[in-house]
Amino acid sequence: MTQNLPEEGILLRIYIGDSDTFGNRPLHEAIVYAAREQRLAGATVFKGIMGFGKNSRLRAAKFVELSPDLPIVVEIIDSKEKIEAFLPLLDKMITNGLVTLEAVQVVKYVAQSETKQS
Repeated sequence: MTQNLPEEGILLRIYIGDSDTFGNRPLHEAIVYAAREQRLAGATVFKGIMGFGKNSRLRAAKFVELSPDLPIVVEIIDSKEKIEAFLPLLDKMITNGLVTLEAVQVVKYVAQSETKQS
């Protein structure tokens, strides 16, 4: 199935910790699976090497054995309507973190199989 994105979309950015969970799985994984189930356009997870949040506790990758809770960022881009419909589910999943929204201009959204000529 081919999905299209509007030229004007919304970027949902979620800042959480590596050790955060939802149910029996890592929170970032639960978010990605939920986004896929909701048929959002896509999700990407980034693992940070250093950061701090509201409690100002520093987490750094250079002391991996001492910092098991490295920063994680999940990004999802889709239409305003689909992102807004996803927010209530996300609200139930996140107990510690930061969620932001920003307008984005989608320039191109294609999959490799869509670009091949038959």
